[in-house]
Amino acid sequence: HGGPNLLDDTEYPPNGAIASGLRAIGDEIKALSPRGMVVVSGHWEAGASSLQVSGIRAEPLIYDFYGFPASYYKQQFPHTVDPQLSQRVAELFKAQNVLIDTVARGLDHGAWVVLKKAGLANAPFPIIQLSLYKNESMNMHVQLGETLAELRKEGIVVVGSGMAVHNLRDLFGSRSTSLRSYVEPFDKQIEQAVLGPSSERKN
Repeated sequence: HGGPNLLDDTEYPPNGAIASGLRAIGDEIKALSPRGMVVVSGHWEAGASSLQVSGIRAEPLIYDFYGFPASYYKQQFPHTVDPQLSQRVAELFKAQNVLIDTVARGLDHGAWVVLKKAGLANAPFPIIQLSLYKNESMNMHVQLGETLAELRKEGIVVVGSGMAVHNLRDLFGSRSTSLRSYVEPFDKQIEQAVLGPSSERKN
């Protein structure tokens, strides 16, 4: 979900597929001249049936990763926040009878690492973060996305940040460089879920 080594230009060179792809996404976002951004990452879960949204005031970044070189813990991602946007997000979910709190919290690495690689440091628009639910309910998270979609009509970009998954146990526990058997089928399912008809996404 956006490991800090993504910022290593040796491991992820600027002309490589991942770095150039993220930079293209960042350029596309900037070209939209949005009023703000709401980002969601897999590193923040609130309650089983409640949410939290950041942005009521600026807070330091969260370095929620362990065992990496010291330089990664000095990385910065300059950005602004917007308490009014936080309140707007809260209003949308409260209208759906979802419990949600506005909180003071910095961006976690699942958000800021990816956004930095995308070239969105010092973006001319505020960036706030919304939590996920602390459960694995597909329907609840699809509804979360449907609620956020309203913001797009208001000039707000909604970003699901990070990679689809990383299995560190398999990554570090094997000397093999070949793909695990589950990787390509899972990747295909993610692609179908994201790009397929909305009527099929809950399945």
